[in-house]
Amino acid sequence: MNPFSSYNSKKYKAEGRGRPSMDWEEGAFDNGEDNADDYYEGHSNSHRYWIISLFTVTVFFFLFARIFFLQVIKTSYYKVLAEGNHIRSQAILAPRGIIYDSQDEALVQNIPNFELDLSKIDLPKDYTTEVQNLSSLFKVDPSVIENAIKAVPTNTYQEYTVIPSLDKNAVVVFESKINDFPGFSVENDPVRQYVDPDIFAHPIGYTGKINADELLKNPDYLLNDYIGKSGLESSYEKYLRGTNGQHQTEVDASGNMQADLGDVQPQPGNNLYLNIDAGLQRFLYQDIIAKNGNKKAAAVAVDPRTGQILALVSVPGFNSNLFSAGISQQDYSKLANDPAQPLFNRVISGIYPPGSTIKPVVASAALQENVISPTAKIDDNGDLVVGAFHFHGWKAGGLGMMDMRTAIAMSSDIYFYTVGGGQTKLGIAGLGITKIAKYYALFGMGQKLGIDVPGESAGLIGSPEERAQRLSDPAAQKWYLGDTYHESIGQGDMEVTPLQDAMWIATVANGGTLYQPYVVDKVVGQNGNVILQNKPTVIRSGFIDPKNIAVVQEGMRQTVTSGTATALKSLPVTSAGKTGTAQFDSAVPGSTHAWFVAYAPYENPQIVIDVLIEAGGEGNAAAEPVVKDALNWWAQNRYLKNTKAGETPVENSPVKNN
Repeated sequence: MNPFSSYNSKKYKAEGRGRPSMDWEEGAFDNGEDNADDYYEGHSNSHRYWIISLFTVTVFFFLFARIFFLQVIKTSYYKVLAEGNHIRSQAILAPRGIIYDSQDEALVQNIPNFELDLSKIDLPKDYTTEVQNLSSLFKVDPSVIENAIKAVPTNTYQEYTVIPSLDKNAVVVFESKINDFPGFSVENDPVRQYVDPDIFAHPIGYTGKINADELLKNPDYLLNDYIGKSGLESSYEKYLRGTNGQHQTEVDASGNMQADLGDVQPQPGNNLYLNIDAGLQRFLYQDIIAKNGNKKAAAVAVDPRTGQILALVSVPGFNSNLFSAGISQQDYSKLANDPAQPLFNRVISGIYPPGSTIKPVVASAALQENVISPTAKIDDNGDLVVGAFHFHGWKAGGLGMMDMRTAIAMSSDIYFYTVGGGQTKLGIAGLGITKIAKYYALFGMGQKLGIDVPGESAGLIGSPEERAQRLSDPAAQKWYLGDTYHESIGQGDMEVTPLQDAMWIATVANGGTLYQPYVVDKVVGQNGNVILQNKPTVIRSGFIDPKNIAVVQEGMRQTVTSGTATALKSLPVTSAGKTGTAQFDSAVPGSTHAWFVAYAPYENPQIVIDVLIEAGGEGNAAAEPVVKDALNWWAQNRYLKNTKAGETPVENSPVKNN
């Protein structure tokens, strides 16, 4: 690739007038008078001679010292400077590394793109006509070109991108009239082309031209460089970015090209290999839309054995290709002002009340703290009365006698009010808000889990301390028993991301280990060498006794066999799950988010799939069908095929996160 297919240099001209100077001796003697007396003439001339002699010696001394300094001491510096004045080096932008999914499918490629670049040092003093002609040729407002010219420092040889994407027909016209546009050139640089951009936009992200703020943070970048703006393109920028090449030319004192000195070829960036399964990602995205229309939604799939992210879906997506070659202001405004917020990554940045998907965590904590035994029964009559207050369950009339397993399977609110906040008449003290907050944190809530996609939210665990910090009104700071009840069933002050929801269910599925989630499996150089190998990282483990986790697992299995998610019984693989319906607007009782999360196979969990449909209604009606379909796809296309072929064990061994 030769970025100098259309190269121009400024022709420098200089003119000036000589200014005659009078010799100092003439100035000294012209004003003398012929009739001066001998005394004055003798003494005055002698005195003047010594002054002049001393001045002359001093001047010559300083001239000699300056010449010595320039010719001897600074010779290397000025040699390099002289070389720079006649050797012009301009960058050839390097292609970025390719991003592959877990099945080695390329999710991005580099394609050629014509852009109009400016070499300001070669621009004539009067460029008004140029700007008008370029504006007409490339159909842009003249202010676009004028603002670009003003933005570039005067004393740089670097090229600056004026128009990031050009029509090929206009490029042909430009090249035919190249001499009319000194200081401007058309370059052919590689830009990103994303496969199924709407589906993969949020995990992969996009690139764009570097801006002024980014240049300050990355001084080794060029004025016309590209940089990762979001997603993995941003967080793995140092690996994906290649090494720019150079095209060198020899120019004369006026900046005119004298010789082409050849190219130093650019080196492409390193390649990323993801844990994301593109097939599963596509299926989840398309199935969410097919079943829920234009509702906002999120889905995440994770391997509970490692923390590897197998899918990360945020709906709606957006066309990330719009950003690659420079998005128009009109297109950006349309995306930024869309009420559906397509640029927002709901999986890692969205925070929501989790509803009943929190109950496996409360159950684990209650068993660990000996609040209740697995077989102790609580009568769910649909209404827990505390003084003058009524706390209702989701089913009018109640669910009947519940033990730990059936309470999880049937999602009994009355049971979890009791084990969370207590019930005096039954002699159950409950966990209390302090212990609830403690275990929520142990399972990964209220903190960033460290996923390698930027933009993760920490969420919120409600507690008296947190409320006191957040609210200034003493009356609003007060914590009530009802607040504890609400938080015991995933309502109230608490807010979590879909990623956190999936990771605490993964912790239950794998027997009590919370892993750090990660999207990238490895980074591989162009020579095939593995530069970075990400491995499973344990955030914490051992905080729940395995026998207690086993009870919770059995309750989630009963959710499928006899509880609120029996539709999953028809899957070709065993599974366990949990429904969730979370109210998000107290002024509108029917406004609820729909959650469903499940893992499979039940006996040896290898995948957790978590789906949230914003304002989707009941979890088992809106989210559960998507999870069921996705698990079926995974079982048919991955699990059963791998089992027949002889499944290989997980190669990466966990490492402790200190």
